[in-house]
Amino acid sequence: MSPKWGGLGVKLIQILLSDRYLLISVKEEKDIMSYPIYLLHLYHEKGVWLIEGFVLQDEKRRIFPVDNLTDVKPYPAKKRVSRKKIVEKLSKQEEEMNLVLELGPQAIAQFKKYHPLKASLSYTNPYQTTAILKTFINVANSEEVTEITNWLLFLGEDIKVREVPKEVLEGLQERLRLFCP
Repeated sequence: MSPKWGGLGVKLIQILLSDRYLLISVKEEKDIMSYPIYLLHLYHEKGVWLIEGFVLQDEKRRIFPVDNLTDVKPYPAKKRVSRKKIVEKLSKQEEEMNLVLELGPQAIAQFKKYHPLKASLSYTNPYQTTAILKTFINVANSEEVTEITNWLLFLGEDIKVREVPKEVLEGLQERLRLFCP
């Protein structure tokens, strides 16, 4: 864990040993925001500890850098949504995936080098040489569209597009025009 969050990290781990329902306070720009969450994952990626949680208020999956935590408490039992309902909501959200790709071995190798936090692979053969990637791209967020456009080009030629938002396709076409005289 990052030495930056010392005692708060210990408190987080102690609570997580008995409970996944948390009330976290997070520094966002100049404000401190509080979120009731159900912790889905706590993981370390690219030198940063991250909490992936299901925010109980807006019923969405969200990722929070642990270094931005200012406080963590157990969430009161009377206000909780059942784990079963959370799983149901998450599965419905996963049905809304708008980017679906088939990846071959070279694209899988590129994926392992770098991939967006919310993207994961489902291997389609026992040798893990082909995979399906499904994720949701928020096309209203231009930064997210630009990032996914860059990443798709990074994956290389060993992909087959099954489904892609038109905004991402337009971004790819614009990028390709840069190479035409």
